[in-house]
Amino acid sequence: MNIELIKQVLIVGIASGIVSTGIVQKIKEGFKFKSSKKIILLSFITSMIVGPLFSLSFTDLTIINSLWVGIVTFLGADTIYKAFEDKIFKSFSSLDNAITIERTDEE
Repeated sequence: MNIELIKQVLIVGIASGIVSTGIVQKIKEGFKFKSSKKIILLSFITSMIVGPLFSLSFTDLTIINSLWVGIVTFLGADTIYKAFEDKIFKSFSSLDNAITIERTDEE
């Protein structure tokens, strides 16, 4: 089992979930859905479009893995990640590696 790939799919799912949730909220406000079934269907369709597009645009994941990002986005990547955080993955707070971005000012 490729744990690193699973972590990457979950992390991309968290990021695309934020975008997907925002889009669903805007659509709900605009159309004022009354049926929860329609909202769930809208959320699924949005997740399956935004998740893979986000993944293919900003990562090097394959199309199949990007479809998994869409499913994870719909299910709630943050919830899934927290469920596995102490069992399989290291928690975000326990990671010692800091990301640094070097900036060069060219004029």
